[in-house]
Amino acid sequence: MRFRPQEEEESGLSLTPLIDVVLLLLIFYVVTTAFVDREIMLELPESQSSAIPEEKKKFTVELGVDGALALNGEPTTIERLDITIGQEARADAVKAVEIRADKRVIHGRVVEVLGIVKKHGIDAVGIAVKQAPET
Repeated sequence: MRFRPQEEEESGLSLTPLIDVVLLLLIFYVVTTAFVDREIMLELPESQSSAIPEEKKKFTVELGVDGALALNGEPTTIERLDITIGQEARADAVKAVEIRADKRVIHGRVVEVLGIVKKHGIDAVGIAVKQAPET
């Protein structure tokens, strides 16, 4: 009697479903991070008039109510803001600064940013406001 050799079954896990799930998670991560908005949500104070510098070499500093700070839309710290504005002012790459602060931001925080700007010799400073309705 002749016996046929039994084929050995391959034991182990199939990696194909795992790879599919990992790739789907990677695609989801890439797509969702591409739409993340870096701007700080601000509720500007109201005023009858506003004077924003119209310089082409202008920085925009945003102060959020939660303590967030951004320079030209990029999150930063107060120390990094000081260094960056100092470097750009010495290189004559910035002539004006627009400060966009939420109306609920502590006054001292705005004064701190103003101090940094003035320390580096930038005199053209504007504070962004929302136009108040005419009364």
